[in-house]
Amino acid sequence: IFNNWFMGLRKIIRKALYNLKYTKKKSNSVSGKNFLITGASSGIGLSLTKSLISKNKVIGVYNSNKSNLDNIQSNNLISVKCDFRNYSDFENLNKVISEEKIDVIINCAGTFGSNNQSLENIDFDNLISVFKINSISIIKILQLMEKNNSIRSLSKIVNISSDGGSIKLNNQGNAYIYRLTKSALNSISKNLSVDLYNKYKTEVVTIDPGNVKTGMNPKGFLDADKCSEYILSLVFDKKNDVHGKFINLQNKEIPW
Repeated sequence: IFNNWFMGLRKIIRKALYNLKYTKKKSNSVSGKNFLITGASSGIGLSLTKSLISKNKVIGVYNSNKSNLDNIQSNNLISVKCDFRNYSDFENLNKVISEEKIDVIINCAGTFGSNNQSLENIDFDNLISVFKINSISIIKILQLMEKNNSIRSLSKIVNISSDGGSIKLNNQGNAYIYRLTKSALNSISKNLSVDLYNKYKTEVVTIDPGNVKTGMNPKGFLDADKCSEYILSLVFDKKNDVHGKFINLQNKEIPW
């Protein structure tokens, strides 16, 4: 009993210390923009959608369950079903992209993958599925925008990644599927930050949100709403030069 009590107290202290780094932060007021948010039906994506919807239009992309988006009763919200594992689903997104101007993409869609990701237990079908969600979906979205000639209006791309994708910081191994796919997203982000900025002056930033409480991480320390405030402040504060960088919520660079 004492051990359980001690472990519970230890967790409470760790969570409190973690949250001390994140004082209540008022994000810069963002208005009059059109956002495309992936993973919009839960976690960070849902929090961002709720934060932005009153003063902006949001295209909320969801995988299968849109009940949380249905609860947001706003004419500024367009909900689009697109399971990134199935390329035929992108036609739903293509229709909206062809009709709606998009100023900012916040790419929150993500999944951890199978439970056992040690070297000898890698499920390759799962690996390919997670690659489609965590990594290459952003490329497909941008291809659709190129074909519709709507990419010129895109001013920012925010990719939500993880320090688990940092090659330099990896000193624990394991989690092959998650690490691989987040490293790939980081590489794609860096490439886009060069390519799209040269073509259209589109700014690209990659953010590690930290230990956030979401469906994928139910024991997380940081509230998703507070995380979304920090993301918006980082991205829309003109004093922050974040283009082409991989950063955490405190605007500290993470090695690729």
